[in-house]
Amino acid sequence: MMRSKKTTDAVEILHRRYVAGDPEMEALLKTERINAEIAAQLYHLRTASGLSQQELADQTGMPVSVIDSLENADY
Repeated sequence: MMRSKKTTDAVEILHRRYVAGDPEMEALLKTERINAEIAAQLYHLRTASGLSQQELADQTGMPVSVIDSLENADY
């Protein structure tokens, strides 16, 4: 078995311990990364357009809570 290079990077350590080599965890991580990217893009596009969440909600007919949820990567 090939040993991994030692690291003090906490994220790398956690990834190796809980994600690497586990197809289910790798798929969950991939999904969460996509969710975070979409949330960031929505936020960026809204703010680049100079809109508040309330203004975007008014224009789309959605409640502000929906806009907030869509921009929240944990949603």
